[in-house]
Amino acid sequence: MEYNKRILIIDFCNFDDYPIGGYLSFAKNLMISFGNDLALVGITSDKRDPIGKWFRKSINGIEYDYFAFAYYSKLTTKHIIPDRLVTYLLLKYYKKQLLEINISNVFIQRQEVLQSVKHFKYTNICYCFAGLENPLAISKYKYAHYLANYFERKFFKSLKCVKVILASGDEAAIQDMILRSKGIIKRESVNQFPSRINTDIYKPLIKSEARNKLNIHDATSVVVTTGRLSWLKGWKFMIDSFDLYEKSKPGSRFYFIGVGEDLLKIQEYIASHNLENKIIMAGIQDAYNVALYLNAADLFVMGSYKEGWSTSLIEAIACGIPACVTNFSSAKDIVQEGKNGYVIEEHNEELFAQGMLRAVEIPVPVFKDNVMEYAVNKLKTEILKIWELI
Repeated sequence: MEYNKRILIIDFCNFDDYPIGGYLSFAKNLMISFGNDLALVGITSDKRDPIGKWFRKSINGIEYDYFAFAYYSKLTTKHIIPDRLVTYLLLKYYKKQLLEINISNVFIQRQEVLQSVKHFKYTNICYCFAGLENPLAISKYKYAHYLANYFERKFFKSLKCVKVILASGDEAAIQDMILRSKGIIKRESVNQFPSRINTDIYKPLIKSEARNKLNIHDATSVVVTTGRLSWLKGWKFMIDSFDLYEKSKPGSRFYFIGVGEDLLKIQEYIASHNLENKIIMAGIQDAYNVALYLNAADLFVMGSYKEGWSTSLIEAIACGIPACVTNFSSAKDIVQEGKNGYVIEEHNEELFAQGMLRAVEIPVPVFKDNVMEYAVNKLKTEILKIWELI
């Protein structure tokens, strides 16, 4: 790619392993697709990295032009000052230094990033809705809810400087977002663009071999969930549903893969219900280990109240295991009833447990042709069909 057609990604992540979630996953898929034709602006978790200036950084064997606007420890999941506010303020503070690199094509996934850089004279911005909800309305900071409407009004106005809009969500979620914009966004300007998966990693493996590597007993019925440990992901609902499921399948184990601000709450809830020997908090894992846990599982579950296009769900289906999920955005686009899982309409623990018991009986590997179209090896071609670089 010509130098002046490189892409600048600006995000709140270290582009390697923190913080886990859909934003980071999509950024890493762009890195797989475009390599060092990208320049990266984000945070760092390495105290050796300079802050506030461009430098060369190697990530997974590839060197990038990199700008770190802050240092964050991977051990902390909730900070006194919200990450969104820090990002907004520091990007404005470092405007002069950021513009030292002459790239016009800018990829953004976060609303606060767009609002911060909208006057930076970037001429070809692609904005991708990683989720179509108002982020402050579902924030882990309760006081942020009072600012949600004001924040979203300002954000929608910021979209006027964007050339291409992508949306990782189903049609209903897109229509709801357009309605909230009160005429600022038109449907024809929004391109539905689901998140992608690395099918070199997320693919069916031999279950017994995966279990052997993870020291999981072959006779155990294993349930897995992956993602941020947050109330929004429905951790209490999943635990209560699993408790009912385990009564029908004694000896089952439930693995939580991920980190998040509710870790201590989850551990306390598990202890208070005497489930320490049945529920395992496996913590943060790299992609290869996540794929191992998925392949070691009999069932994948998600109890989310809100989602964009769920990367975690398509990763599980790509590994060939059945899923039982709540009816969040994209669930019915990904899950084909009875072929690779079930979607449960209500957050009702008894209904969900029944769905789990039905899903676990689906022969494996489950039907996954519908998620293979989201393979990362198609990402570059598909995004460049929509976004013309300059």
